[in-house]
Amino acid sequence: MTHALIEKAMVMNLSIGIWQGYRLDKAASAKVTSDAGASSDAARVNKHLIPKEALAPIVTAQNAIRTHFYANTLPWRDNGDRLMTRMLYTKFIEEHERLVTAFKDEVETFLAGGYPSAIEKAEFRMGSMFDRSDYPAVSELRRKFYADLDIAPISTANDFRVQIDQEHVDKVKASIEAAAVERVKAATADVWRRMAETVGYFQTRMADPKAVFRDSTVTNIGEMLDLIPGLNVLDDPDIEAVRQSIAKAFGNLDAKDIRKDPAHRAELAGEAKAIVDKMAGFMRAFGGEA
Repeated sequence: MTHALIEKAMVMNLSIGIWQGYRLDKAASAKVTSDAGASSDAARVNKHLIPKEALAPIVTAQNAIRTHFYANTLPWRDNGDRLMTRMLYTKFIEEHERLVTAFKDEVETFLAGGYPSAIEKAEFRMGSMFDRSDYPAVSELRRKFYADLDIAPISTANDFRVQIDQEHVDKVKASIEAAAVERVKAATADVWRRMAETVGYFQTRMADPKAVFRDSTVTNIGEMLDLIPGLNVLDDPDIEAVRQSIAKAFGNLDAKDIRKDPAHRAELAGEAKAIVDKMAGFMRAFGGEA
């Protein structure tokens, strides 16, 4: 099973971080615990060195990178590794690089303006908790903002080269292969989950004639339909068959038209429920929740 993936997929790991703007105040922590008659390790007081809103644009840009990464990849290892197919890679990396550039631009804007301004106002804002040494130099602070993408090939049992006796080599290789099979199973279950959640949410909105729904309730289906072929790592015919059923039923809908036609809305709810019910069996087969 894993050998079929080697030529069509890769493993990615996103490492992304920002400076949180926190600093432990030992004196304040000691006073809080002393005043409460508590043990010295009972509480920690963290100073917010800058207002939260100063970092808000960076946090938004960081979240955009993370959301895009997870939307285009499937679970692989517990260490954060995700599976990316070659079919999605070119489109993914173009948007990823654009998002990273936007992230870096927000960081530079903050370092050039927001950060110096926050330091200037900090003595008044923080009172006796202000300590200029809490604020790193810009050159040091810049290193605390990063968005790195690690890309590696999928490893197989045959990649194991450690020189131990053959009996243990065979056992290790069998363990590696079994783990890979389980990871592929989990990745496939994630594809079913995405389809079921998207269509399921659509069904609940359509089933309630009084429910207000946004255009995204409809457009999300189209986006999901475009993404699924690239996530169908083993070219599972059942996934493709259900995707085509969803496309036929909901691929050309207009949210405005649906809002004006309660009868059509009820009909769509029935079709969506039938598809969700059909997916339930596949989800159970792959260890997902129906």
